[in-house]
Amino acid sequence: MANENTKKPDEALFCPAPASNIDFPVSTYSTDLSQLYMRMIRWQWHDEIELTIVTSGHALLRLSDQNIALAPGEGFFLNQNQLHSIRSADKEACTLHTLKFHPSFLFGYGKTSMSAKYLTPVLSSPFLHFLILKKQDDATKEMLRLAQDTYFYCTEKKFGYELAVKSLLCYFWKLLLPFAAPRKGAVTELPHVSMDSARIKEAILFIEKKHMEPLTLEEISASIHVSKSECCRCFRRSLGLTPFEYLMKYRIFESTRKIMRGDEAAKSISTLAASVGFNSTSYYNKLFKKYLNCTPTEYIKSIQKPI
Repeated sequence: MANENTKKPDEALFCPAPASNIDFPVSTYSTDLSQLYMRMIRWQWHDEIELTIVTSGHALLRLSDQNIALAPGEGFFLNQNQLHSIRSADKEACTLHTLKFHPSFLFGYGKTSMSAKYLTPVLSSPFLHFLILKKQDDATKEMLRLAQDTYFYCTEKKFGYELAVKSLLCYFWKLLLPFAAPRKGAVTELPHVSMDSARIKEAILFIEKKHMEPLTLEEISASIHVSKSECCRCFRRSLGLTPFEYLMKYRIFESTRKIMRGDEAAKSISTLAASVGFNSTSYYNKLFKKYLNCTPTEYIKSIQKPI
């Protein structure tokens, strides 16, 4: 029987689909990090603006250059295309309410006078990659309330909720604008941090595309046009992992998705291991046990008979 700490990843929660409704490009997600693979939402970035609130437990927002602890009732604004991940800070349940919306929802598509005046200053600001929202902070407590209200309007979906959501987000944006301006003593992003983020994004895409092949460090570093040592430094600085560690964790993650989808490869552990790039079934079993606290066979049984 699978260990009670076995994690069952939900593919939609790991990499939520973008809000694709052009008329209303807004989407919401409720996530319990304790139920996800490795108790975390994996490293990602997206075109949407993200507003997330911790509703229970303690979370850790991980960015390319820092980690930020979040307590219940606290949240954050995340600007476009910011490399990030979120994990549970402990073994307790940790739930999040997340709202994502495309900036065009506020001021329309194209170069309008409103978008030039109010949208571009935020999206292009080197001082506003993210903003932590706290009730104890006079500067952000109203923004936190607006984010909470917007989330619930979206989930309740009562008549006219789209109008209320747009109104609340416009007001949120008005309060956000001052944070986009340079502040006394503010320091713009260090060049190596910006370069690391761009390189890591490229490397992640390369690894996720080629993870089933026998990848080498040389190939990963070549994909971002740096030396092997610099590639390792970039991963360490940004993710706290080596390229190889990221590759191994991603392969295990992909194998759990195949199990959950009932993929043909999941009918045999050796076939499953090979399908995600492992040439040794025993090594695959060892890493699976390390990351998910159970064997692949136990995991499959837990999916067939939920604990």
